[in-house]
Amino acid sequence: MVETPKVSILLPSFNAREFLEPRVDSLLKQTLSDWEAIVLDSGSTDGTWEYFQSAAAKDSRFRLNQIPREGLYAALNRGVELATGEFVHIATCDDSMSPNFLAEMLNAFSRFPDAGIATCDVRLINRDGNDLSREDLSSHLSSRAAKNLLGLDQVRTAFGDQHLQQVNYRPVPHDSLLHFDGRSVYFSLNQLLVRTDVARATGPFQTNIGSVADFDWLLRLTSTVGTVHLPKKFAHWRFHGNQLSLKRDESRETARLAAAERTLQKIEARFPLSSIERMALLLPLKIARSHSALTRVSGWLQSFLLLGRLLVQCPVATLRALVRTKFRFGMRRHTLLPIIFLRLGLEPKNVGRLSG
Repeated sequence: MVETPKVSILLPSFNAREFLEPRVDSLLKQTLSDWEAIVLDSGSTDGTWEYFQSAAAKDSRFRLNQIPREGLYAALNRGVELATGEFVHIATCDDSMSPNFLAEMLNAFSRFPDAGIATCDVRLINRDGNDLSREDLSSHLSSRAAKNLLGLDQVRTAFGDQHLQQVNYRPVPHDSLLHFDGRSVYFSLNQLLVRTDVARATGPFQTNIGSVADFDWLLRLTSTVGTVHLPKKFAHWRFHGNQLSLKRDESRETARLAAAERTLQKIEARFPLSSIERMALLLPLKIARSHSALTRVSGWLQSFLLLGRLLVQCPVATLRALVRTKFRFGMRRHTLLPIIFLRLGLEPKNVGRLSG
């Protein structure tokens, strides 16, 4: 009888030969050896398929699949179907991980068996594998965009830094609602380990909305299960300038709002929200659809009015939340999320530091 592996690693690829050696090397160096690598190649012509054939000839844990050229998300959907492990990890071919990535993430699950997701922080690297700098980004992004990108190496929270320094558990639907400010809570799918049954229950990635498919899938995923966060950079994300999510797309914000509205309906079935809270959650995404200064000012005024209504509706809880979160207007992408989270009891729970 063949034993099933603990982790199924999905390797979607299309002409990814340039960074395959460090990617595969990072898998072979894992301190946890109980894994399978499911290669999902979409007809590469640059030597990618031949490289994987060579890897599979030396290591039987590599399972090779040639699939139609239907895009990254169709490949991931196929990979989740093929996974035989208890957990699934999406290993984008241009990224990599620390040798203890899998072991540490599985250890987090053992501490929180009810969690459906484990996530870590991410080290941002350049083409050569060195720490990413503003100089690496200067020819691709504006100074402001570069600064913002370099600040996304930590898994986000709506609360203070104390929740970013220790292992913390985020109860459902903390991370899902946190997406409602228009940004993903996680920088890359590469920094997640997900229970396979949870990934399947979430449903497939949408294949017709571009890079928003990540955002949509993560919204749905985190609306049903809690997340344990390890504040260490075990995952590595490589910048090379060709990432789909960095390309300008005028339809992106509209697609994000539609995804959020769909998910919010399901969340409200389990976690009753007032009409004020619902409006406050969706407001940042509605503002993001417009780039005009007038819309931003209007959004600020709407937030102020919604806060006033919350103070009238539940004054004591709202005042406590304002003090706890050190809330003030004028902050970039400011939302009323922390106030809503505290009322629902969704603050992350610190559970201690990593060993070693």
